[in-house]
Formats: sequence, C-alpha cells, structure tokens
Amino acid sequence: MRGLYLFAINYCIRRLNDGQNHHLNELLDLYKSGLATGHLIENGVLSRFTYHNIVGAGLRSGDLDWVNFFIHEYKNSLERSYRESSFSFSLARLEFSRRRYGAVLELLQKANYRDPLLNLAAKTLLLKTWYELSEHDLLQSHLDAMRNYIHRKRVIGYHRTNYLNIVRFADKLLKLNWNNKREVEALKGELEQEEVLTEREWLVGQVG
Repeated sequence: MRGLYLFAINYCIRRLNDGQNHHLNELLDLYKSGLATGHLIENGVLSRFTYHNIVGAGLRSGDLDWVNFFIHEYKNSLERSYRESSFSFSLARLEFSRRRYGAVLELLQKANYRDPLLNLAAKTLLLKTWYELSEHDLLQSHLDAMRNYIHRKRVIGYHRTNYLNIVRFADKLLKLNWNNKREVEALKGELEQEEVLTEREWLVGQVG
C-alpha cells in the first residue's frame, strides 16, 4: 500500500509540474489519506522530503489552517537530526504565505540548515522576504553570498541550474528599469521561457 500511495503521489506531482493544476486536490487527498492510514510513515518516521512536499502542496491549495495543523502535528514524526530545521523552515514558509515577514526572518535565523538543498531553499525564502520588504541592499548582498554558496558547495545538476537561475533572475528584477516597458516585457518573456526555474510563479508575479 505504501508503494501504491507513493506511485499515485508521484504521478500527481508530475502532472502538476506539467501545469495540470486540477491534480492538486487529488494530491492533497492522497497525502491526508496516507497520513491517516499510516502508509506514509515508515517505522514511526515521516520522511522530511514528504513533510516538505505536503507543506508545499497545502500552501499551494491556500488551506493555511490545515498546513499549520500538519506542521505541528507531525513534527515529532520527523528524524530527530532534521526535526528542528524542517519544522522552522516549514513554519517560515507558512508565515511567508501569511505575509508576516518579520516572523519569517526570525524563524529562518533559528535553525541550522546542514542539508545543502534545505539550506538553499531557506536562502531562497530569505531572498523573497528581503524583496517583499524592499530591503534592496540586503537583498543584493544576499544574492552575492547565495551565488558563492552554490559554487562552493558544488550543488550538481538540476538543483545547481535552478538555484543559479533564481539568483540570476532575482538580480535582474532588482536592477530592472520599471519605466522601460520593453525591458519589463523582455524579462517576463525570459522568465516564462526558462525551463529550469522553480520560483517562476513568484518572479513573474513581481514583474506583473
């Protein structure tokens, strides 16, 4: 049953990645059912990857109250070594959705993100928070540091390309001449055409 749940969940995730958003409710139903039956928990442990994916799906659905419940309810099911970092990062994502940016900053400063990919995800959330707060000088310094981190950690393949693209486009957004409509439309076009870019929706939303 666990294998069947994971197969169905991965199918929905692939369809969502292809833009078929009607699979979101099916994905959440599978997650909720898998949690209730215990099929997503193995030897008393919920994978931190599944935990983060469930939070992401819940935030995407807009059901923030349920996301808050899930984050707290399943915190202790996480591996002890990743428990606090996964918990604080998930809460930070929730607070960002609530536009409580001060809380986001506080939560991101609490945890030690030893996992490079979780560290990069946290850095990306911080990037978005600095932008939303119009802290442009802090954002520029953060982009430089994030770019150096990616090169230093030698993050490979898809992840390296994705996070370098996020930094590159955030930098372009920061330096964009909003009075030049051609420049604005050109950036929007670049964002829509880039194949590897997990933060496309947020970036395009900033361009308008």
